[in-house]
Amino acid sequence: SMFSDQDKDVPLSPEQLAEHLKKFEGYQKDFATDIKRLEGRRQELQQDLEEYSQLVVRVEKLRTDGTTSFETRVDVGCDVTVAAHVPDCRRIFVAIGLGFYVEVPLKEVAALVDPRRKHLEDLITEVDQKLSDARSCASAFDSSLRLLKAGEA
Repeated sequence: SMFSDQDKDVPLSPEQLAEHLKKFEGYQKDFATDIKRLEGRRQELQQDLEEYSQLVVRVEKLRTDGTTSFETRVDVGCDVTVAAHVPDCRRIFVAIGLGFYVEVPLKEVAALVDPRRKHLEDLITEVDQKLSDARSCASAFDSSLRLLKAGEA
């Protein structure tokens, strides 16, 4: 066993226990790092999903309003915006991933992005499960570590 002499069932010395506790505290930091990474990934996926959902809502508004052209402001980076005139908004370019865009009529936008939205929802569910598992493991590990430290005192 990790907590006793391998030849005999002798408890660890205080120095050996302290050494093992230090190693386990490193594992505890690994759990925290994994949880933080998963939370960041979930946030990215959620943001992508929200952007696609907003796109569908805005396109539907353009269609129901019968808008064919409009004025807007475009952020060109570093908080710099410029005025823009969109002369024909009956077709738009939609990002489909890996830097590729597809030009589609407004009526086809929802059908184009729905599979991507479903995929993002599935990925979020998967990340949520991994996050839940990681948090459960971290909590159980923290409890065990506290018990070991209490035994050290």
